[in-house]
Amino acid sequence: MEIFVCVLVVIAYFALSLFSSDSNASSDDKRQLDGLGDGNGGVFVDGEHMTRQEAEDAQSRGELYDTYY
Repeated sequence: MEIFVCVLVVIAYFALSLFSSDSNASSDDKRQLDGLGDGNGGVFVDGEHMTRQEAEDAQSRGELYDTYY
């Protein structure tokens, strides 16, 4: 019984560490888009002007290349 509880705790620890690393990556992505904002809710990325939502969608698909300011 004790071994089962220990294994369960280890699995929960690894699952939480995976989720916390994903949130750090998304906050970095958001910070990058904040730096590219035009002040009116849009962003200028890869030589194109787009809405913030369009930029976030394209970034999640891996389509944005010039996202550093």
